[in-house]
Amino acid sequence: MSEAFREQEACLPGIGFRDALRRDSCPGWTFVRRFFTSRLRRCYVREFHIFDTARREHPGVAMTLPTFFIIGAPKAGTTSLHHYLDQHPQIQMSAIKEPRFFALPESGEAQLPGRIATLAEYEALFDPAVAVRGESSTDYAAHPRREGAPERIRELVPEARFIYLVRDPIERSVSHYRMAAALMGEKRPLAEALRDALDDPASRYISPSLYATQLELYLRHFPAERILVVDQAQLLAERRATLAEVFSFLAVADEIDAAALTEEKLSSAQWRAAPEGYAGFVGRYVTPRVRWVPRGLRRSVRGALERALWRPIDASLDDELRARLEALYAPEAERLRQLTGGRFASWAV
Repeated sequence: MSEAFREQEACLPGIGFRDALRRDSCPGWTFVRRFFTSRLRRCYVREFHIFDTARREHPGVAMTLPTFFIIGAPKAGTTSLHHYLDQHPQIQMSAIKEPRFFALPESGEAQLPGRIATLAEYEALFDPAVAVRGESSTDYAAHPRREGAPERIRELVPEARFIYLVRDPIERSVSHYRMAAALMGEKRPLAEALRDALDDPASRYISPSLYATQLELYLRHFPAERILVVDQAQLLAERRATLAEVFSFLAVADEIDAAALTEEKLSSAQWRAAPEGYAGFVGRYVTPRVRWVPRGLRRSVRGALERALWRPIDASLDDELRARLEALYAPEAERLRQLTGGRFASWAV
């Protein structure tokens, strides 16, 4: 064992792992910081028991973590709800909408793009002065594509609450295809992409629409009273009343600026089949240079240019494919109704 490690080891007895990492004044700190950070990508998230043990061993170290999570579903209004909640004076939402901290790459992926990978970076997203803090990572409800999120959340945030936005599962799959065709390089026609997905429960088009499956996984680790399931159709048709229900669930005052509720985010119907890499180019090089332009004007100009340059995305379903999707999703929808008592009356299944 090196002399530097012996010095650092002498500083550690009696304190938790997480507190030790913050003791900048300890001799040998630089060595230990490098030692641990070189290994964090392999074990920091996978071995959450380290943090749970640290919390028990040294309870004086408080973690600044979210108190609630919007766990999905993608293309069901999570970006809009994240925006609405962030306008509430008693709620702080993460500046990065989808940190994905509790999600892991699927088998074969080196890393999950855009994921906040370290606890320190994750905690930095949240303000300890605000009691109600949230984030909105839709990969937390995408089993079996992304597995184990409920267990990892329970390890670090055992008292967490969850908001689960859902929508007609067929519409959600079609909307997800629109997004993939516009932003993620999907080149197959809709019919081909969804027919291929029907044989793959881990498909990005299928797994997030398996709402009952996702909910049952969370119910294994958290009581039902800490999970609120919201139909996107309800959020669209009765926005103010739906938000009042959400505020009550989060135990905050029923107050918000009405002007903050007029904007709907990321409607996939407006997207076009842009060249691969276009969205990344805009986000990386264009948006940072035009932030001074009012957002509404930026969106109008960009939308007009894209409509002029690129074709609409064909997302029409033939009868045979729709029937197969209905057969797949109907049992899930029925189980969801039994689990929640919700009617989901506008759904096709």
